[in-house]
Amino acid sequence: MQRFAFKSLFLAVAVALSPPARADDGLACAMPPDLVTPSGPLVNTRAALAARNSLNILALGSGSTVGDSGKGGGAALSYRTPRASFPYKMADALVAMRPSAHFQLTVKGARNMPADAMLTILKQELTSHHYDLVLWQTGTVEAVHGLRPDMLRSQLEDGAEVVAKVPADLVLIDPQFSRFLRANADLAPYESVLQQVAANSGVTLFHRLDLTQIWASSGQIDLERAGRDQRDKTIALLNTCLGQALARYILADAAQN
Repeated sequence: MQRFAFKSLFLAVAVALSPPARADDGLACAMPPDLVTPSGPLVNTRAALAARNSLNILALGSGSTVGDSGKGGGAALSYRTPRASFPYKMADALVAMRPSAHFQLTVKGARNMPADAMLTILKQELTSHHYDLVLWQTGTVEAVHGLRPDMLRSQLEDGAEVVAKVPADLVLIDPQFSRFLRANADLAPYESVLQQVAANSGVTLFHRLDLTQIWASSGQIDLERAGRDQRDKTIALLNTCLGQALARYILADAAQN
């Protein structure tokens, strides 16, 4: 079952997941263990899987999360993949990795949405629904528009406090590697903010920037240098690899259950 609601550039999606078709073997993307293992335990994720064998997940973010990247990262990183962005591929991977469990995914956000707008949505969602795990992809819009890093930190800390009261686990997701973005924005202050907030109890950071830089540098997945005839295939591979990496990250602490 899928429920979709579109309003302007806002996207809200709730998906009750069923097992996907078996993925192809030999997926061409390296997944260093330190990048697919959380720095701290996902206590509420593990507890939910142990007690109910189910997990309610909220994925909140901007373009890459909802599948509408626009051109903020340059023309090469502009794509629309509704229902096929990395949270959906993560959901497929979770079911494949743990087929006996039930996973409920809700995706919210919009292209070019900053963290303050996401914080409002986060509070609304946590008031009206129960989640065990929140994935919050942010920092890219702030870097592109040169927004104040201290404001991002304040918003993330506010969100982390709200998530902790649920209680739920919070996984922050940093920007995706892009040569265009690196040349036109200073990511360092925003990466620093994400790392600082992730040092709080109950919060971890999924290092998407490091992972996608490894893939691009090694030529495994390099969307900015993919030929036009390989573009769609490369986008699909990128989302699939990110989804699988994130699924491994989420289940790392619950693997023994």
